[in-house]
Amino acid sequence: MRRRVSMRTYYDRRAPDYDGGVEGAYRYFLGLGVDVDRDAVRAEREELTRQLLRLSRGVSVDVGAGPGVFTGQLPGRVFALDQSEQVLHRLRAEIAGVPVVRADAIAMPLADKSVTRTFAGHLYGHLEADERAAFLAETRRVADELVILDSGLPPGAKAEEWQRRSLADGTTHTVYKRHFDAGALAAEIGGDVLFGGRYYVLVRLGYPAAV
Repeated sequence: MRRRVSMRTYYDRRAPDYDGGVEGAYRYFLGLGVDVDRDAVRAEREELTRQLLRLSRGVSVDVGAGPGVFTGQLPGRVFALDQSEQVLHRLRAEIAGVPVVRADAIAMPLADKSVTRTFAGHLYGHLEADERAAFLAETRRVADELVILDSGLPPGAKAEEWQRRSLADGTTHTVYKRHFDAGALAAEIGGDVLFGGRYYVLVRLGYPAAV
């Protein structure tokens, strides 16, 4: 429980300075000791954008949206959900017209099958086993499909670890983090690979219609 609180505090406090772009990803993997190629990161991000724009239009909830790094790339109507007021404040300032909801990803205040899609960008890899099970059950309840975008598993990165991360204010926090092979992630959730890169993965799981 203490580690989870530390992780939530970390993401809340780093909201004003978070860089979810190519440079942020480059610095992240470099900090892990990975031999990272900035141009390859950029190329993968461009391909991710193309893949997201190919998704069917509908109503999407960007779960764990953070400051909205991918919110504006989802087709159709989109609203953002996050547990941090700080990141939602930044999202409101940077992306006009996107409704926001402050809530927990594993207890969404949404009616059954009320959205077309739940999208989770760099959220699933921070969930421990019990949280993953609850999250998958919750997405099945509220949506027709789940799309997960998360960190790839380049050589030198660990598949699972507790990381110690520091902020500009001098505080240090503990963050749970997984890195994924796209095929393994798809198999874990019972879905399909949309994109499998070295630094990013994108998978989709469609939920069967209720009989």
